[in-house]
Amino acid sequence: MRNGIMRRANLFRLNVCNEFQHSFVRRRRFLCLSAAPVDPPCHYDVIVVGGGHAGAEAAAASARMGAKTLLVTHKLDTIGEMSCNPAFGGIGKGHLIKEIDALDGLCGRICDLSGVHYRMLNTRKGPAVWGPRAQIDRALYKKEMQKELSATENLELMSAAVDNLLLGRPTETAHSGVKFNCHGVILESGQTVRAKSVVLTTGTFLRGEIVIGMKSTPAGRIGDGPAVGLAKSLDEAGFKLGRLKTGTPPRLDGKTIDFSRATPSLADNSPVPFSFMNDRVWIEPSKQLKCYLTYTNKAVVDLIRNNIHLNRAVIRGTTGPRYCPSIESKVLRFEERSHQVWLEPEGLSSDLIYPQGMSCTMPEEIQQQIINCIPCLEKAVMVRPGYGVEYDYVDPRQIKSSLETHLIQNLFLAGQINGTTGYEEAAAQGIFAGINAVLKGRAQPPFTLSRTESYVGVMIDDLTTFGASEPYRMFTNRAEFRIHLRPDNADLRLTEKGFRVGCVSENRWARTRQIRDDLDSCLSLLKDFKQPVCKWRTDLDRPEQTSTALKSAFEMIWRLFIG
Repeated sequence: MRNGIMRRANLFRLNVCNEFQHSFVRRRRFLCLSAAPVDPPCHYDVIVVGGGHAGAEAAAASARMGAKTLLVTHKLDTIGEMSCNPAFGGIGKGHLIKEIDALDGLCGRICDLSGVHYRMLNTRKGPAVWGPRAQIDRALYKKEMQKELSATENLELMSAAVDNLLLGRPTETAHSGVKFNCHGVILESGQTVRAKSVVLTTGTFLRGEIVIGMKSTPAGRIGDGPAVGLAKSLDEAGFKLGRLKTGTPPRLDGKTIDFSRATPSLADNSPVPFSFMNDRVWIEPSKQLKCYLTYTNKAVVDLIRNNIHLNRAVIRGTTGPRYCPSIESKVLRFEERSHQVWLEPEGLSSDLIYPQGMSCTMPEEIQQQIINCIPCLEKAVMVRPGYGVEYDYVDPRQIKSSLETHLIQNLFLAGQINGTTGYEEAAAQGIFAGINAVLKGRAQPPFTLSRTESYVGVMIDDLTTFGASEPYRMFTNRAEFRIHLRPDNADLRLTEKGFRVGCVSENRWARTRQIRDDLDSCLSLLKDFKQPVCKWRTDLDRPEQTSTALKSAFEMIWRLFIG
């Protein structure tokens, strides 16, 4: 009889919880459910919120590990959208792409299928700090990314807005700061979707606001509404939130630009693929597009200074990216200088030009005037104005090195929600969060990388230790062990680690083993082949020497070119 009473009591508690859920979901309240003897079944192992670069990598990593995964985003047709510049990689950023690829991530392979201008940057310095970079065809990148995700096993895609988190009492008591346990999300429709872990990759959508001149509009980017309810949920849960801003330049009609007056920049004749799985990129070297360089002048400075009072973003003073500032910020800080403007193509079938270095939040008519002051752009037509985006972010000192939050168990954050800026930084966090979300659901130890073994480790350590008072961007000088952390050895450093936790395919691991074996064979050959120093110096066209001491090829390379 006592068992019957307990069963009825438990059923009553579950019914009360359900009534609580449905009555409060529209009022932005948290669901602190009482612990029931038998938890309701989970629909998924991992739910990823957001379909940007962090979300795509997180969802794909989770699914690769065999976890039943749901990717929820506002619009399915914006998955893989390149919201700002049509490029991937660069100094420091290129290292991140190679590390993502070493863990079997997507963006490196997709870049090899959609690039239109590949170039290795910083080659005047040593290979440890070279920066692989590519101009990308926006439409082609998005198409290939959506194709890849749609074909991924264990992954479902859903078009919906997430309004709240499904929270309960924490199951872990070791950390006194834990307040809740996340076991799903609540959609704007009121539907509840349960999961063992949730990854938030909200980008610039948390209370996002677009600014052009003195006008501001609630939006995460042009054409997409903000995530207001989710921001309130995080705020009410006790997270310390901050406010950051970023921006994007106006887009120009390439047919109205006089490229003959700009300096052309050619792509590499032998493009280096981003992915270790590829021996070449998709495009023929001769068919790559050119970029062009021009500069601002005093007319631009005068125009901005005379109209700066019409810029709401400047008046507010929200912190923006130091290393990718708006043209207004450049003028205010360095009035006497002229600034580079790179004219970058947006794709093979597009006439749009992206003026890199011209991020702008001035009124539309002023933006057009600024453009026409620049050499070779005197007749350029602005197709879409530049704009700024202000958004909420979570102080990343509130997350662990696994990207799980301290306050809420089973909740992971990745991308701009952690205070970073850039596709590469977001994607790197995404794959990391996806892996750890699966491991947490399986009660396995987290996957972590130290700053001594990866750029991803450097970034996460910086964020979780120092926070982000400004949008965080990766540079090679952030890595103390950068001589070792080269872009070309990311697979040797990380692929085996990824294979052990299940996010790297057998095919990739076999290729990495083959590369490693080939390198070992070459090193053995260099160490075994010996001849007198005098002979080496003659063969290498060095000043003659009479020494007959035997030296290996490896020793001579080290002595002459490294040591």
